[in-house]
Amino acid sequence: MKKNNYIKSTITTLNMLCGILLIIVSFSDSVSPNQILFFPFLGLLFPFVFIIHFCFLIYWLIVRNRFMFFIIFCSLLLCWKPASNYFPIHPVTVDLSNKNVLKVLTYNVMAFGYQDHTVAKPNPIIQYIAGSDADIVCLQEYMVSSFPNYLTQEKVDRALYMYPYHVTVPFVRKNSFTIGLAIYSKYPIKSSRKIRYDSSFNGSTLHELDINGEKLFVVNNHLESFKLTMEDRTKYEEFFKNFNMESFDDLKDAIQKKISTAFQIRAEQAEIVAEEIEKLKGDYLLVCGDFNDTPISYAYRIVRGPLIDAFATSGNGLGITYNQNYYWLRIDHILHSPNMQAYHAKVDTISISDHYPMWCYLEMK
Repeated sequence: MKKNNYIKSTITTLNMLCGILLIIVSFSDSVSPNQILFFPFLGLLFPFVFIIHFCFLIYWLIVRNRFMFFIIFCSLLLCWKPASNYFPIHPVTVDLSNKNVLKVLTYNVMAFGYQDHTVAKPNPIIQYIAGSDADIVCLQEYMVSSFPNYLTQEKVDRALYMYPYHVTVPFVRKNSFTIGLAIYSKYPIKSSRKIRYDSSFNGSTLHELDINGEKLFVVNNHLESFKLTMEDRTKYEEFFKNFNMESFDDLKDAIQKKISTAFQIRAEQAEIVAEEIEKLKGDYLLVCGDFNDTPISYAYRIVRGPLIDAFATSGNGLGITYNQNYYWLRIDHILHSPNMQAYHAKVDTISISDHYPMWCYLEMK
């Protein structure tokens, strides 16, 4: 009898600690990494802590402990908003045949998989974009070469002929290639400019589009990445395969400094982007791209501000967009102003880039 009481007491204690941790993790995005660096790491734990806490809920239901079930249910209810934002459920689809909608696509193309595009061997990423029927396409890590035997700007433009309007903004220039951001549109692009913040590889751009006489601002982003090398990622992968402390210590020493620095830099970039967004208040606004951060992160929360997450309101599941080295996270996002309505947000699984493309339909109210 004493043994059973000890087990129940231990489970109850662990459950209470897990509940406190869940609440802290759920709202960890309220604290800037430049104030307390520990909090952004907590945000990465959210899906694991939530699932463990939900398992406790099932346990108390099975053992018929109404009091504990009620306590756990209330704690889950308290964290329901961040949870529904992280893995939404919207099983009902809307008939769009009578609605005037735009299809928006955001895609980190990882330099088009470092592949050329020819008639004999077409580039799968370019083929996907051409066949997507999207009206507005925002691309990150957009790389083209000046050498004719590699992927050139002319080859991309020719393949994406259905987009008469496009702007590329390089952030890195080498002798033979440029890499940066690009936007392709079926609607006129009236103006484009960079959003100024310090970064040698990443950046954000602001574009004004004319959608049948209506002004739509589009902000395309590639916020600071963790800059993990292939060696770092291999160590991370080995840790998940082996789960031993030796590989964990090796991993921690390899990437802790990089991740911490990236969190802090992204926070500053997000604040600058948010200031630009604030100036556009009242207009139709689309903000998308590779944020390199999850839905529970300071950078995401700051950029989102009063905007609406298209996947959170019309998507299903985790919506994982980064797909390699066991980093299964949704770090690409489509946000829009409240005067727009999102439908059918989805992530397509195309394993050429290290990111999957995300798209949705948007109605301008």
